[in-house]
Amino acid sequence: MSTHSQRDDPVAGLTRLAASVRSLRHTVRAGTRVEGHHRGSDAHGVVSVVADGAGQVESVDIDREWFARTPASSVGPALLEAYQAAMVAVLDAVAERMSAAEREAPPPVAAEAAGRSSDAERPATLVAPSFADVRAALHDLEERQYERERRRRLRQLDRPQARVVHGPHRMVSVTVRGGDIAEITVANGVRRDRAATLGEDVVLALRAARSQDDATRSV
Repeated sequence: MSTHSQRDDPVAGLTRLAASVRSLRHTVRAGTRVEGHHRGSDAHGVVSVVADGAGQVESVDIDREWFARTPASSVGPALLEAYQAAMVAVLDAVAERMSAAEREAPPPVAAEAAGRSSDAERPATLVAPSFADVRAALHDLEERQYERERRRRLRQLDRPQARVVHGPHRMVSVTVRGGDIAEITVANGVRRDRAATLGEDVVLALRAARSQDDATRSV
């Protein structure tokens, strides 16, 4: 078969595409597989929030002395600030891991050859995708995701009502607006001796809000 016919061969084209997809999947899987715990705190260090690599809140710690100095309702803004700081830490870790995955990814040609029994079976015109190709593909995926997110937000603007999620102990209310945590409100009656229970209530309320938002996005 001539070189020209190989380039026009749809099978060879699909083979090249498959190699690109495998390389892209490797980079994306490695880049988004962030492990460990990521902590965020408010400016005064009163509240700290710990999340896993997927952004799932694992724990919330609240300084009990805060209740002796200020009303419980003032804890809400500090909780929101700490939560947002934790999410920023998660995103920073994902970005760092993506960069590391790009450096660590095996050459696509080697990955393609490893899946075949011999070099003779691989089309002579196989073109290995470069990281520029991978970046372009990721950019395209991001653009599509951005467009989906933009349309979703526009639909939500047509329905501007906010969702309010409560913790099981009804000590905290989490307001979700446009898919984001917009406000965290703590009941005024919470005392310092219930700080640990309040932290648990916040964790469960944030998880419920995230679970409902994920379900909405999948629709």
